Amino acid sequence: MRARIALIVLALCLSTMPTSHAGSPEKLENVGPVFGGVYVDANVSGNSSNNLSELPAIVEDYTATWCTNCIAVENALKDIESQHQMQTYHFHRFIGENEDPLGSQEGDDRWIERYDQRLPPTAIFNGTIRQIGSVPDGDSLQDDYNLNLANSLNLGVGSSTLGWVVSNNSNPIVTWNLVVDMANFPDDSEIKSSLWIVEKLAYFPDGGNEEEYYNKSVRGIIDLGNSTYGTMEVTMPTAYDGDDLQVHLIHEVILPQAEEPEEEPQVSKEDDEDSLPSLGLVAVIGITMFAAAIVQQKQQ
Repeated sequence: MRARIALIVLALCLSTMPTSHAGSPEKLENVGPVFGGVYVDANVSGNSSNNLSELPAIVEDYTATWCTNCIAVENALKDIESQHQMQTYHFHRFIGENEDPLGSQEGDDRWIERYDQRLPPTAIFNGTIRQIGSVPDGDSLQDDYNLNLANSLNLGVGSSTLGWVVSNNSNPIVTWNLVVDMANFPDDSEIKSSLWIVEKLAYFPDGGNEEEYYNKSVRGIIDLGNSTYGTMEVTMPTAYDGDDLQVHLIHEVILPQAEEPEEEPQVSKEDDEDSLPSLGLVAVIGITMFAAAIVQQKQQ
């Protein structure tokens, strides 16, 4: 009898514990896809164009030079690169007590605005699937990531084009053009384009995870607005070291804002007292019954 009561109390207590998405792929419903990835070397004039059907998958990795768990995620992403047409962008945590010299203010601002949380390590696939942490949901992180990348965007017919003009006397000039059928996205969606300035390789030996060399770090983001084409003079961020910056053209689908749900009528104090007890109260009652049963048994 005592064992049965104990099991009931344990079940009640466990029912009040919070759940977490950590380790499990999570489909993001409130944000649109991220696609693009055509790029040029920032030091020379050039252009790059690709059909939408041939664009690489975009993987965003939120990381930090002090994050030891991040190494497992980055290694898993490297392991599957040869199996997929993909590009990985590493966003280093910049805001907070443990600032990362490879991060940027605009990178963190975008991450907060789009994905709410900033928990390294976090990997996001095509802007639509998020997986937090370094503990796999399946047999391995590689298996998890392969499954995440199997969810292609199916953007239809179109193209993404980037032009880049470098001058010794002025800031570089960017031109961009996106041809895409908006019927592939929910009604009233918009496209936001931006340049992700990427440092190919940075040497930082003082990181807590002791990696020393860091690939594809996003050093800055330049907003190009909501037009699918245009020309703009841009101010480039500086590389952490060396002179190996790249300019990547990225497009994000901005979904229409969901209508605010109607507010439910507030429950008065009297009504609240007549309502069913909360899970926390049920657990307390169960524990109390358990204690009373033990006392009664001792008295007998």
